[in-house]
Amino acid sequence: MARVGLIFGGRSVEHKVSVSSARTVAAALEEAGHEVVPLGVAADGCWLEPAAAARALAGEVDALAPLGRRVAGTLRVLVEAAVDVLFPIVHGTWGEDGSLQGLCEMFDVAYAGAGVTASALAMDKAFAKQLLAARALPVVDYEVVGKGELERAPAAVLARLGRFTPPIFVKPSVGGSSVGVSRVPSLACLETAVRLALRFDDRVVVERGIAGRELECAVLGHHTLEASAIGEIVPGREFYDYADKYLADEARLIAPAELPEELARRLRELAVDAFAALGGWGMARVDFLLEGDDLVWINEINTLPGFTRISMYPRLWELSGVPLPALVDRLVAIARERHGERRRLDDGIKEWIAEISGE
Repeated sequence: MARVGLIFGGRSVEHKVSVSSARTVAAALEEAGHEVVPLGVAADGCWLEPAAAARALAGEVDALAPLGRRVAGTLRVLVEAAVDVLFPIVHGTWGEDGSLQGLCEMFDVAYAGAGVTASALAMDKAFAKQLLAARALPVVDYEVVGKGELERAPAAVLARLGRFTPPIFVKPSVGGSSVGVSRVPSLACLETAVRLALRFDDRVVVERGIAGRELECAVLGHHTLEASAIGEIVPGREFYDYADKYLADEARLIAPAELPEELARRLRELAVDAFAALGGWGMARVDFLLEGDDLVWINEINTLPGFTRISMYPRLWELSGVPLPALVDRLVAIARERHGERRRLDDGIKEWIAEISGE
């Protein structure tokens, strides 16, 4: 078994969700026989001493208070952890956007979940949609608006967006938890929604509103990706926004979703194809919109889904015959396998350079 550094907390708005997820993952890792080393990241990005992080895992606190220090100086906690595998469970920006994965790569430590490229692409809705569309995978009709473009020619931008028939959805291109996302009921409200979204990112995705069901599928694997059963989110509000996710607590999670088997099979295939299109391995939750009875659209790909006991990702794998301890154990095994392959590739490059250099 492995000594696993469990990274949780972080600077994003999903800090508390990360802490909750980490408790579930820690218990599952220990049940699977692994040693867990708590690596908490405070709300200001500082890395906590393991004893302080352990108090959060024990349920003594729900959030990791800022330390008010230079982040770089606290990285020694990660350096001194001496772990075999890192298991990031930091949701949102600075956690699942490729930045933390890049740090793991720099430290040459195996880590669970998707790599740098897939993480960064999935977090950026505009880039993800462009790549999925290039692979002929179904994405909702959309436009991308940059902050500079809107400031230079607002009338031209709004004229271009006028081709959409309300309702319209406006989203920051990079972000999580539906922060800054608006459902726009009329074109008269569109500019306000775009400017709101631009408070959270320099680019905005504007897309046709879909009246339909919100479905989710979990993906797991390395060289071969597998898809789980399908789940459904029934929002308690107009759409599954930040308030519905974390404040109102009125949304319903249905697993498995009631679907014809042929449609469920097609969703599983699309989930695998979408994650593979981003170059993904490890884990992802692929979110879909179902328009009418059988028109499917890929909405988003989440490479670090929630891991609380009620979160959809572990629930879907439980339904698919992979209980949580087996799930996290498999993610640890994938991390070690991929790390070993990456090292062999690096060694091969160095050997080739030595050969052609006559060394």
